[in-house]
Amino acid sequence: DDFKGAYDELILAQEADPGNNRVQEELKLVKIELRKEEEQRNKAKVAEIRDNLKRVRENGCNNEEMASLLSDLQQTSVTWETVMETRIGVEVKNCQEAGNDNVKRLCTQILGKLKDESKEQRPMWES
Repeated sequence: DDFKGAYDELILAQEADPGNNRVQEELKLVKIELRKEEEQRNKAKVAEIRDNLKRVRENGCNNEEMASLLSDLQQTSVTWETVMETRIGVEVKNCQEAGNDNVKRLCTQILGKLKDESKEQRPMWES
């Protein structure tokens, strides 16, 4: 299950024989698996940040630590599925209400980013 190693090998194979359909198909499958692995890591990271934000907020609201966690969240790639499963938006909103001006600014930026990305990523059901 070393998808990164497989990816590197397939890139070399693709460079050697760009028209090889089998290499193209395998490369496509490996890219999908790599994205799944990255999403799992990001989901775990977002859940950890959420839990730490809640802990900081409930234990006296250390604005410096909260801002550091929010900055980390801001730099993490998050899918709509992760947002919904972790409910990170709820904790960011709670921090926005409890934090200082810097924390409020970071929260506003993150919530705006999540809202924009949700419009692009969330499933749209036909009516």
